[in-house]
Amino acid sequence: MRKLYCFVLILLQAHVILCQRNISASASGLLNLQLEKCPQVLGCRCVGGSKRDIQCFSIDETKLLELETVYGPDIRRLEIHSWKQEQLNFDIISSFKELEVLILKNDELESLNGTLKHPSLRVLSLSNSELSSDSEVCHIITLFPKLENLSLSKNYFEKFECSDVSTKLRALDLSHNEITHLGIPDSVKELNVSNNQLTSFDNISQELISLDISFNSFTSWPSDDGWTFPNLKSLFAAKLSFETGFQLDAPQLETLNIDGATLKYINFHQIKTPKLKKLSARHLLRLQNVAGSLPPTVNSVEITDTMLRTLPADFISSPTSSSNSRVSFEFTSSRLLCHKCLLKWSLPVYAQTNIRKECNLTRQEIASASCNLGVVANDTGIQYGKYEKPTAISCYSYGTPSPKISWWRFRPAEKLGSYDPKTYQISYTNVSDVMRESYSIQAGGSLLIHSPNRSHVERYVCVVENTKGTAYGIYQFRLDYLDWYGLDVFHSVFWGGLATSLIVCLISFLLNITWILTRKSALWWIQRAERLSRVRKMVEAMEKYRVRQMESLHEKYTKRVQIVRDNYHQQVEALRVSYAAQQEKFQNYKAAQVDAVHSHLDAMRDGYNNQLGRVREYGSKRAEQLWESYERQVNRMRTFSLQHRLKMMRQYKVKQRYVNKLLESFQASSPEVQLENEEKVRAALEIPDDLGTIDGSIDTPSRLSRSSSFHSLPEYVIDEQGHVRPGIIPTTTASIRFSKPTTSSNSNGAGTSSSPSSSGPHRSPDSPPK
Repeated sequence: MRKLYCFVLILLQAHVILCQRNISASASGLLNLQLEKCPQVLGCRCVGGSKRDIQCFSIDETKLLELETVYGPDIRRLEIHSWKQEQLNFDIISSFKELEVLILKNDELESLNGTLKHPSLRVLSLSNSELSSDSEVCHIITLFPKLENLSLSKNYFEKFECSDVSTKLRALDLSHNEITHLGIPDSVKELNVSNNQLTSFDNISQELISLDISFNSFTSWPSDDGWTFPNLKSLFAAKLSFETGFQLDAPQLETLNIDGATLKYINFHQIKTPKLKKLSARHLLRLQNVAGSLPPTVNSVEITDTMLRTLPADFISSPTSSSNSRVSFEFTSSRLLCHKCLLKWSLPVYAQTNIRKECNLTRQEIASASCNLGVVANDTGIQYGKYEKPTAISCYSYGTPSPKISWWRFRPAEKLGSYDPKTYQISYTNVSDVMRESYSIQAGGSLLIHSPNRSHVERYVCVVENTKGTAYGIYQFRLDYLDWYGLDVFHSVFWGGLATSLIVCLISFLLNITWILTRKSALWWIQRAERLSRVRKMVEAMEKYRVRQMESLHEKYTKRVQIVRDNYHQQVEALRVSYAAQQEKFQNYKAAQVDAVHSHLDAMRDGYNNQLGRVREYGSKRAEQLWESYERQVNRMRTFSLQHRLKMMRQYKVKQRYVNKLLESFQASSPEVQLENEEKVRAALEIPDDLGTIDGSIDTPSRLSRSSSFHSLPEYVIDEQGHVRPGIIPTTTASIRFSKPTTSSNSNGAGTSSSPSSSGPHRSPDSPPK
């Protein structure tokens, strides 16, 4: 029992000791973690827990100063996403003495500057920004003497010319810009200018190790023999836009990528790449002919989506080579010929092809086939070519050894040329110049028609010969008009013709509409001008007729009023003379027979007044009749003019505004003429110009009234002294306004007046009472 107790006590002590050790270890570990933890800066973090590798988001120059304070000047890699400012001065990073990698991505950077050199920076990336000035970049390169890698992808450069800059730059990335002119430093060995707008290979250094020219607008490949790349190891030329193949002399090239090119023909005799290891030629939708063979060092081949019917028999090296056992081969074609002798090329890579599935042929059947000499022509069918586009006709021949190929035109029977696969020589012996202008022989033995048209639709004979004999095959060539009915509007004759016809119809329709509208407008304008001319002449004639009639009415009215007035004055004068003569006869009898004389004089005066009233009434009625007749004729003239004017407006469809303008332009009577006519009326009626204002108004001068009472004749009374003065019109007639009396120019001083006078007979103040 005592032993068991001791054993339990020993276990408890050991447990306590172990717990104390664990507590002390965990505390020390926590303390060390807190000491080594990366300091926190808003928007930045440490990559991998290292204070020398910093990654920041959305910062500016002030944040860089804070980074220097917090992390110190020993930062070696700085990655910045979304630089907030449009300008970057590299002098601000001069304090980071050990900075080797600077990456700026996804920012709005537009300008670069700086004056201080940074001796440690080796990698600079300014991708996905808004830079466009190559001169600023060339200046920045000089600030980093150890700069080796520069990335300027996804910017807005239209040219890049820094060939005169002295630098140690080796890798330059200018992809995804808009560069059309290029000039790079001589030290650059790795160049990426993909996705630009380059059209020529000028200023591309031949000392490059890696070159990427994919997705550019190259239309031709340099054909001079001196254009070589002695150090080039990888070439990426995807989406090449030329069809006739290219030649390349790169003895160190290991990787060649021509994916998506528009090549129709590839001659591997011109591609001198003895160390080539990987060939990528995927999606070559137009590839129809291949000549030559791959170098034995190739271990990866991809040729997909082509129009190839077969490949050269020695395209892939024989399986005796140890390297071929590791070849990765991928080949697809939509028009493969399933002929045993034309499938000899597949023996080294039969297991990696779909020949068994597509042609139902085993490798033993292909290998055991006897292929001494022959031409496969019946199974190929008619070969088609597009109108006026270079087209190659292949001669599907086989033989051991490789036969010599000669081409002939069936009708007329003329030789077109020959090809010797042993010496790779193309011969045009006994070929006319006319045929050489239309035809040529390609390496591999295919016949190229330069510009097919109706004259090239014929049968062509391929003659092959070797030491075992001669064979031939006849190929028919026809023009392919399918593109004329394709879906591409800009390359389809049918849709293009339809679109052109629609455009022509639309243009002709618009021209017809324009011509109709123009003709209608011109005819309408001419008719309007004629109509307005007739309206103008008619309005002018009507106005002249109206003016003549109004002037004639005015003259007649004035003359008749003057006649009535003269008659009235003559009668008044006769009565006055008669009354004065009778008065003189009785002046001598005043003293003797005063009463009789006065009564007789009163009777004579009453008779005079009665006769004078009758003359006045006759003159007034006559004047009223003249005025009413004048007004009736004026109104009839106005009605006549208005009716004819309205009839003319309805007939010629003109507006009242136009007629008013014509009437204003044809207005014969100016204000001076109207005033002159008014003065004539005043003179005819002997109305003075100093009449009072109307209704007692001082500012408004009186005008001639057009009322019928205006032309009523005034009453003239002879007073006791024998003078003529205005009398009063009887109450049976309307009230008349008269002017003040003015002395006449005759000897007896008789005159007219227009001022109102008192009613009844007036006596002389010297006459005796009754």
